[in-house]
Amino acid sequence: MSSLINDIHAEDVANYLNQNRQFFHVFPNLLDELSLPHPKTGQEISLLERQVYQLREQRDRLQVEIATLKDIAGENGKLLHNVYTLSNALLSAQTEQDAVDVVYEVMQETFQVEFVSLMSWELPNQSLKGMNQLGISQQWAETLKSTLRVGRPACGLVENEWQKGLFATSEKMESVCVIPLGNHRIWGVLALGSPVDRFKPDLGTYFLEVMGEMVTQRLQRLF
Repeated sequence: MSSLINDIHAEDVANYLNQNRQFFHVFPNLLDELSLPHPKTGQEISLLERQVYQLREQRDRLQVEIATLKDIAGENGKLLHNVYTLSNALLSAQTEQDAVDVVYEVMQETFQVEFVSLMSWELPNQSLKGMNQLGISQQWAETLKSTLRVGRPACGLVENEWQKGLFATSEKMESVCVIPLGNHRIWGVLALGSPVDRFKPDLGTYFLEVMGEMVTQRLQRLF
């Protein structure tokens, strides 16, 4: 008998109870005798107390998750509202110059982006203030154009030479987002710059893609 008991391991007991969920229905008195260590203090507590503790832990975790989801939903709601603002403004623009002005105004005032620049590799069919030509004679510009993909914004930290070329300023930026413009080929970019780490490489780009598509459709006729 003693050898049989010695052959029983904790895993065996756990497996048996897992496969026989009605065990304590048959022997309910055993529950009164069970005690478990408190997860933090190590003191012995009853099974009921341990269950209450676990439920509280689960509640706290759920509250954190719910708060996180609310923050995400709230932030996405603000972004969606801002995107609608840009869409409505672009649709209301009477001329291409008005559309270019809208891009700068909404990016700076609604999205509160510190540095904004519209650049094109190709010469537009009309001269517009704020639409700057980005020749590919510079090595960095060639690299930028070959790196970008249609409909795929790129965010992160770029070299100082790129920053100066895109924004025509020597002011230091901690992060930049380059939104390619064009349907089947990239004819330009909407560049956004920030003095803080705002445009991280792992930043969700869905809304940026949507904005790129809207600006592309509104200014496509220029190219």
